[in-house]
Amino acid sequence: MKKQNVMTNVALATLLVFSMRANDCAALSNDTKSPPAGPRGAISQKKDEAKSGKTVAPGTDPAAVDMAGLKSLSWVIDKVASKKIIYVGEYHDRFSNHTVELQVIKGLFKKNPTIAIGMEMFQRPFQQVLDDYIGGVIGEEEFLKKSEYFTRWGYDFNLYKPIIDFARAEKIPVIALNARREIADKVAKAGRDSLSLEEKKEIPQQLDLSDDSYRERLKQVFEEHKNPDEKNFDFFYEAQVLWDETMAQSLDEYMRKDPLRQMIVLAGSGHIAYGSGIPKRAFRRNGCEYATILNDADVDRGVGDYLIYPEAREGETAPKLMAILKEEGGKVMVRDFPEDSVSRKAGMRVGDVLLALDNAPVQSVADVRIMLFYKHHGEATRVKVMRKRFLLGERELELDVMLQ
Repeated sequence: MKKQNVMTNVALATLLVFSMRANDCAALSNDTKSPPAGPRGAISQKKDEAKSGKTVAPGTDPAAVDMAGLKSLSWVIDKVASKKIIYVGEYHDRFSNHTVELQVIKGLFKKNPTIAIGMEMFQRPFQQVLDDYIGGVIGEEEFLKKSEYFTRWGYDFNLYKPIIDFARAEKIPVIALNARREIADKVAKAGRDSLSLEEKKEIPQQLDLSDDSYRERLKQVFEEHKNPDEKNFDFFYEAQVLWDETMAQSLDEYMRKDPLRQMIVLAGSGHIAYGSGIPKRAFRRNGCEYATILNDADVDRGVGDYLIYPEAREGETAPKLMAILKEEGGKVMVRDFPEDSVSRKAGMRVGDVLLALDNAPVQSVADVRIMLFYKHHGEATRVKVMRKRFLLGERELELDVMLQ
């Protein structure tokens, strides 16, 4: 069994404090609400507008930080403990960010064991799988397979494993917040009108597209990281708002079912910064007071309540075959290799079909990733492949690959 990747030796995080709110939860009422007025708004996230050639408005009073006022993460946890919802924003691939998330969860759990964790990383149709795993009904490997984690999220599960392990050990509910990927992708390519009637039933009926500041920030992201399949910004923006509204609705629905729970929401910082993504949309539904904590965010007025800058850290990662795979015709095939690939050195070729790893059948790329999750760097694994040969037909081969 894989060793528990418990996040210890946590570095003391520094932080910057911005304005906090103190609004009533309004007993999770159905009234439409507006978030409290304040500094959360359209302020550029550029670190240095002068370098970019933009003109800074005359009279702008830049933000300043009193270094003598820096606090600790434990101080932040004390400050947010009274809030009904605590949002923690992350960079998905940074172990240090997930260390902070686990500290926040553990710190709040000590003060109030009646908590639940909402996660962007899981999609709504898989809530029962999450429930079964947290409840001890199924094991980890079955959970990874049935939740389609590696297909629908894909980041190394070691990043989230300590959080999920703690939730399972303490029987803390974990809520799948996200929209089904197929729907979000469809909207990003062709807009909401492309959805079928059945698909439209899965999405929130009200999508608030009126946040111009959010739109402008997303437009900048769109232009910098444009995907060839995403040629229309309006569709991209609709998909982003659909994503945010779905997560806000999932959060609100759970809180109505279990109103005594304090909620901790883990999501990418883009869904939390300035309150534009999930927080204001959840507040519109229930009026619950909240706090936002962002990891490694740019210092900007109104971006969040607390900014945390944890020390960078390395964590355990799953080993790699170093082969670029694709699924085609129900088979897993080798499409290409990265530089210095251990699989290519072991004799694997482009076009080979993967049949098994250490005698375990391979039916999908996700199968490969789940199997590798339980391997170790430098460990040898026996890979069975089917290779087409010119004029000689197909041939099965077994290769020993030293995992990288």
